[in-house]
Amino acid sequence: MKLIAVFVLSMLTAYSQDHLQRTWNISVAFFAGAQLMDTMSSRGGIETNPVLGRGLFGTRQIAIKGGIASGVILAERIILRKHPDTRRFWTWANYGTGAAITAVAVRNWNLPPYTAPATVNRIVK
Repeated sequence: MKLIAVFVLSMLTAYSQDHLQRTWNISVAFFAGAQLMDTMSSRGGIETNPVLGRGLFGTRQIAIKGGIASGVILAERIILRKHPDTRRFWTWANYGTGAAITAVAVRNWNLPPYTAPATVNRIVK
């Protein structure tokens, strides 16, 4: 519920800005929401992305994923300060990336849950 309240407040803040800035802010919110949805759908499963580290998706992968997403948004802000004419490109880049990541999250939710392999305790003679 708190997440929804924060999202609504950020949307109201975005609405009070000029049109181009507002559309970019909404696209960043969409991108961040897609990242969050992918993180929630991957939790407890096996991660196959070598950038995030193979194995069970846990705290380490969440931190790396959050850092990458934050870095992308920060890089966009820095670029937009020097080149405000590229705002439309970055807006559509956020929407496109967010849509692709949302598709991955939907795929993750449709996968069967991960079950750890049974260990066999053998007595070796």
